[in-house]
Amino acid sequence: MAVLRHVLGWLRSPRLALGLIAFLAAWCGVGAWASFARGSAPAPGWAAATGLDRPFSSWPFLAGNALLFASTAACALPRWRRCLAASRGALPPGAAPFPARPGQDLESFLRARGFARRGDALVRWRAGFWGGWILHLGLLGLLASVAVQQLFHDEGLFRLASGEAVSLDQPGVVFGRERGPLAPESPPAVEATLAAFDPFQRQAGYVIDRRSRLGLRSRAGRLTATLDRAAGVTFEGIDFFQAIPTGLALRLEWPDGRYTVLDLLEAGEHRSVVGVDDPMLGRGTFVAESERDVHDQAGTGRLSVRFETAEGARLVSDAAPFGPTGARLARVDRWGEYKYSRDPGLPGVLASFLLLLAGSALLAVPAGVARLGGEGEPWAGLVFVQRGGEALRSDWEGAASVEGDGEE
Repeated sequence: MAVLRHVLGWLRSPRLALGLIAFLAAWCGVGAWASFARGSAPAPGWAAATGLDRPFSSWPFLAGNALLFASTAACALPRWRRCLAASRGALPPGAAPFPARPGQDLESFLRARGFARRGDALVRWRAGFWGGWILHLGLLGLLASVAVQQLFHDEGLFRLASGEAVSLDQPGVVFGRERGPLAPESPPAVEATLAAFDPFQRQAGYVIDRRSRLGLRSRAGRLTATLDRAAGVTFEGIDFFQAIPTGLALRLEWPDGRYTVLDLLEAGEHRSVVGVDDPMLGRGTFVAESERDVHDQAGTGRLSVRFETAEGARLVSDAAPFGPTGARLARVDRWGEYKYSRDPGLPGVLASFLLLLAGSALLAVPAGVARLGGEGEPWAGLVFVQRGGEALRSDWEGAASVEGDGEE
């Protein structure tokens, strides 16, 4: 028991809480602003070793979060007894004596200011006593939800051209993946199909933006939904969003009916490329050159596609097969980029914010409890108020002075 009391005392230490808050604030600051943490620059060795290259799913961040949770719990959970006692009329520590004044009735004074009789005590706004405890519950919920969020969070990007279907759990489909230490090893087993894609959606009152008709299917069911930059869709607990990037895509077909889609990336305003090393196509680079910018709303204009290899380059068209297996260019299309995200801790984060708001609102309530003095006691009563204690005492003394002056 002595060891437990020592541990609890350490967890309740203000220095520990302030130190953890300072550490997490500094860690989050680096994670939010460092270029290597945002993926825009390679992470130095020390950053990778400490986990700052993935700051919000690293063990230092999660361990600091867990220790702050334990500190907050050690401080908050025992407080419910004090909150319950105060709401029932027990005087908390810090109750101030109100001096007795001839001809003044403290009970009438307090009743006029919202106090009501509860047993042998006077109580005002009892719910206000729970504000601090509810605020701490919100903090505990937020810390726990953030930990769950970062441990199990899973997100990634994938591309689809119009009419293309992919299974996200297949190798090479998802890129830019970020996942927590306890997230599933592979992306979700969901098949995504792009039924339609408009890279230049024109919508009244909005700037030109992307719009997709996305089909989703798993063993449990299927869903077809419209995505744009303003709204995503949730399927089997997974959120899907429309991303900004887009580009040209080549659909190549073989004589036996099989096909593949190659997503080209920009290599200039009028040039898009993709490299391949495939037994069915050979080794080389597809190059598409357009008359206008590929993002021009009027279209690309004249477009030529060629396949460059070590032996030379040749134009690719739908008229002549190419490659070792006789592939042909079926069409040039556009691809859109999409993001999936699994966030199991998000509902807890939102619920915790509601608790924080409720606790903060209750803390602003001027809750109070008072006990009237008995015969022979030098004070009229002991009064505790959560907010405005000095002002209430000043009102009492001022009212007594005015009454005394009137009697003279």
